Amino acid sequence: MYVTNEPINQPTNQPSMPFSSIDDQIAKLQQFNNKGGFDRDDKTSAKISAIAGKAIESMKQSAAEFLHVSLDDEKHSEEHVKATIDVFAESLSIKDKHGVIPIQCAAGRSESVAFVPLMAQEGLLLGVGGEESRGGLLTADKNVFVDLSYIEDDEKCKKVLEQLRELELFQKEDIRNFDLLYHFLCDGCAQRFEMLAAWDPQSLMTSTCNGGEPLIHDADMTEETFEMILKAGMRHFPERLGFLFRTYKGKTACETAFYELGAEIAIRIICRCIPPGENHPILHMAADSAPHMHMHLEDMLMKHYREEAYTKDATGRTVSQVRFHAQLRQGDTLSLTSANDNASFFRKATDDQIESKDPRSGLYPFMMAAASGQKSDLDAVNYLLRRCPKLLAAQYE
Repeated sequence: MYVTNEPINQPTNQPSMPFSSIDDQIAKLQQFNNKGGFDRDDKTSAKISAIAGKAIESMKQSAAEFLHVSLDDEKHSEEHVKATIDVFAESLSIKDKHGVIPIQCAAGRSESVAFVPLMAQEGLLLGVGGEESRGGLLTADKNVFVDLSYIEDDEKCKKVLEQLRELELFQKEDIRNFDLLYHFLCDGCAQRFEMLAAWDPQSLMTSTCNGGEPLIHDADMTEETFEMILKAGMRHFPERLGFLFRTYKGKTACETAFYELGAEIAIRIICRCIPPGENHPILHMAADSAPHMHMHLEDMLMKHYREEAYTKDATGRTVSQVRFHAQLRQGDTLSLTSANDNASFFRKATDDQIESKDPRSGLYPFMMAAASGQKSDLDAVNYLLRRCPKLLAAQYE
């Protein structure tokens, strides 16, 4: 009896069927169709067409799902994503169950946000979202630029914004039109915020918060956001000390920061952004903007900016002269015969205060007293002229 070591019932020397890839199968179907395929009236042709249609639709949905939820820049390359879009272009316009298209999903995840510029560029060519949507970046209910403020990866999102700018899909006016400085004024967005501020520095002055207050007066400021806005302000508007003494509803931004963050934290940030000993006229600006600043706040500034107390500002005035002029402008010319606690206001004035001209109004103190408030303070005018009669004589020379 012939004995074999081969398994029973296992045919030998039978070649295995070759596996056909999707590309091979599509190519074969194309060749078959070019050769006439099935009869156009044949039921088999209709059946195969229906099956093929369902298969293609299923593949489009799978491609859309991949673009919606599976993109990961550590696993996929731009070439991979572009190839998917090239084959299944319609997938860029397919909405998920929340009514969101792929580019909007990509903008909401750190793993996929890097693909936003590519998807926007391809979407623009394919008309995704319509003519005004810039490839899906802007739709009636979604703004990808704003959504980019919600992702924690600051450096990656900054790069995305820069790439969109290079593609001319992100425009300078978008910063103001969409209040982007306000949206990016949040913890963890320092690089994005500075990128926008550097592109449009004027927006640091014009942008406001939800409550209408200037950015540097943000009622919800944190230690990080206050430093972000002050640092950007100092970089682009050093002559205004980064708007530290910008007034809103009678209060300077400095006072707002002291109130919202506490004096110790606020002064620490201010010193980092406006280093003491560099001759910044911080005390002069404080005196000019808030001559009645709370003594505790004034003492805090004086404690850290001692050298600045002995310097003169760009107009050649000392801190005391600046404060004196600011008080006069605000109508603090109380009558010398008044029983008010501030009745000695002018008697305490030094000669250099009385003799110096206020550069903002162009007036000497006696002139400011004459024009103070709703009526002239004649007692003050008389006292100031008697203290320094040469000023009156100088007016006629």
